[in-house]
Amino acid sequence: MAFLKKQQDLLSYLETIHLDAGVEQALVDRAIVQLKKKTYERRVIVDLASGFRQLALEQKISKTGLALYTKLQKPHIGDDVGLTAGLWF
Repeated sequence: MAFLKKQQDLLSYLETIHLDAGVEQALVDRAIVQLKKKTYERRVIVDLASGFRQLALEQKISKTGLALYTKLQKPHIGDDVGLTAGLWF
């Protein structure tokens, strides 16, 4: 249940975002569609960050797009530790 609530929070957040650059908005829109199809949230975040990373490397990213990309890259200690805990043993 917590996963669904968390996924819904990400979906709600992405639906409020409007980026002026068409390419960036297309990335966000694709992530919204994936979440509505119940795609695993971590996979959606990785795909979205990858798209923004490519734009950043090409120096075609806007300031608002860069802010979103930075937010996507922030570590989420609870999630990240939980995903890697099995590798420690």
